Amino acid sequence: MKKVICILFSLAGIISCSDDTQADRKSFEYFEKHLKPDMKYSEFQLIFGKPDEDIGSGIHIYVYSLHDDTQIIIGYTDYTLYARHVDKDFNLLHVLI
Repeated sequence: MKKVICILFSLAGIISCSDDTQADRKSFEYFEKHLKPDMKYSEFQLIFGKPDEDIGSGIHIYVYSLHDDTQIIIGYTDYTLYARHVDKDFNLLHVLI
């Protein structure tokens, strides 16, 4: 029994020390590190979670709101057209793709 408890605590420690915590997923650095030009929508959802909005018309424009009140916007059809980091007024801060 002690062995099982030790294993469970060890796994919990490893998981909690991961550099990809939920809080990190809402940061520019996380998107900068993990976003790739050839990603499909299912990969976006797996890595970044479901977008907060889709504001596109004609193409998808997925919006991910970050903890610092900025956003990542990703233009997508059958592939990624662009990805940008913008402020609350949609002023460009960084081009990711």
